[in-house]
Amino acid sequence: MRLPLPKRKSSTPELTWEVQDFVWLENTSNENFLLDLPSGALRLDMKRAQRFRADVLGLPQIQSLVTEGKLLVRR
Repeated sequence: MRLPLPKRKSSTPELTWEVQDFVWLENTSNENFLLDLPSGALRLDMKRAQRFRADVLGLPQIQSLVTEGKLLVRR
């Protein structure tokens, strides 16, 4: 039995992430981090980078990891 594919909307949604709206967080340590974000938990493995919205830099956990030098912020 074949199911029909959902039809796409004719109008495309606006882009919500502008270039200045996101940052890359890179785990420069030799340990994995379990980040407690407002959207849920996220594991950031060692030596990996992930893109986030810039407002994540205001979280206390992120701020402490950045000041300890375990997370590198790239814009």
